[in-house]
Amino acid sequence: MSLEIVGTDRPGIVRDISHVLARHGVNIEELETEVASAAMSGEPIFHEHAHIRLPASTNVDEIRAVLEAMADHLMVDLAFDEATAVPRD
Repeated sequence: MSLEIVGTDRPGIVRDISHVLARHGVNIEELETEVASAAMSGEPIFHEHAHIRLPASTNVDEIRAVLEAMADHLMVDLAFDEATAVPRD
């Protein structure tokens, strides 16, 4: 499964997301991050693309709900792509 996160850059975004995933037993198998300037404002925009593996006992909807609640707090947008799902353990 892939996870995309985009939002205004600030310290701790990767830490906060990683902490939530680890707490639910989710493994980050691949992670790419980038900070780029927004086209109009020049404001630093954080981009993350991760391939994650969920334990067989983990409910995808539960992880999605937890991350979506966190996204509101972090003021980022996130998207899941289950079509690129990594086989579960």
